Amino acid sequence: MTRPNPIRYDQDTWLVMRNDPVNPKAIIQRRRDGRGEDVFFVSRWALDAGARVLMGTKGSLAEADDFVRYDLPTKRDGRDGPPNGIDGDGVQRRRI
Repeated sequence: MTRPNPIRYDQDTWLVMRNDPVNPKAIIQRRRDGRGEDVFFVSRWALDAGARVLMGTKGSLAEADDFVRYDLPTKRDGRDGPPNGIDGDGVQRRRI
């Protein structure tokens, strides 16, 4: 599976899609710093702009796109950990 490229919203804004086919995972905004160089601000997506949270800044669009992670799939039985039920300390846990 290839990762989709960021969707250009306007000249300085891109939407980054990951697991959800409808809602973006993040928004990338290009701004200029004091030296006139591009800086890409990566924010967690929210429909309300006031609810968006800055995740980080990167020096290129490719770095900003790589910075946005996929959601980890949840297991069918709702547990985290290995399928055999043995934790990192070597103790097998009973399934409830």
